[in-house]
This record gives sequence, C-alpha cells and structure tokens, in this order.
Amino acid sequence: MTVGEFLLCVKDAAGKDPKCRGTEPASAEDRTAGTVCTDWTAGEDFGSCTEVLLRKNCARILHRYLQKVAGVKDLSAGLPSYEEVRDIYDCRICAPHISQILARGIMETYTRGDLQLFEGNREVSRDDAIEYIRRTLHVQDEYERGLSHFGSRSDQGGKEN
Repeated sequence: MTVGEFLLCVKDAAGKDPKCRGTEPASAEDRTAGTVCTDWTAGEDFGSCTEVLLRKNCARILHRYLQKVAGVKDLSAGLPSYEEVRDIYDCRICAPHISQILARGIMETYTRGDLQLFEGNREVSRDDAIEYIRRTLHVQDEYERGLSHFGSRSDQGGKEN
C-alpha cells in the first residue's frame, strides 16, 4: 500500500466528517492521480503519495487525523517509554505520533526476543492499514461518547513476528 492509497482509505472511511472535505468518498480523479489533499493534510509531510506506507508514517497520519479531524486530545499519561519500546526514538519526528498511537492501542509493537519494537521502517500491509483505520475510528467514536479513559494500553500486547 502506498501513502496516497492509505490517505484515500482514511478519507473514504471518515468521509462523513466535514473536515474531510465533503461527504463524498475520494473521487475517481483523486484515485487515478494517487493523490488526496484535505484540510487536515495541508502542510503535512507524510511522504510522497507513491511511496510505500511505512509504520512510522502510518502512525503520523493516524495521529494527525485524531488531532485535526476528530479533535481527540493527546494522552499525557500511559505513554510508552524507551525502556518499553526500544526503537521508539529511531525517528525523532515520529516518536510523539508513535507514542500516542501505541498508547491508544491502534498499532502494536513486535516482540523480538526480550524486546518490544515498533519497527517504524516496516511496510504496512493493506489488511493492517484497514485494521488501523478501523481502530482509529473506534477511538474517535469512544472519545466523542465521552469515554476519556479510552486508549489505555492495558490490553495491548506485542505481536510475534
């Protein structure tokens, strides 16, 4: 999956939100061009629309969606530390986004021996991307319903692989 395809999937899934530029899914024109620009992506550098979607960019996109479209406030407690996720600071720009997405259980870490790793440079499969979008919309729904405690990492475990 590419960055552009992922942004289109997010736009389609969240198309009901007025900040996603209208109520219609991404146009055929957007799909053909492989580009999508909405109010909430303006000024962001998520990578070229033709680049393969990496986990670190996926986390950035989903976190920005939660902030700019859903209005979800960042968690200040329960964020993963370097001791918990050894590669969380491999991308200093991505680290805050990864922390928020992990803390809310939208994405998971991978177990490598005794270590938990985010593996930000790993490609995101289409199935995983769709699941991450589903979880993001669930966080948005829970937040809008006033469940401020939603997003605890208490049931989040590492993925073997």
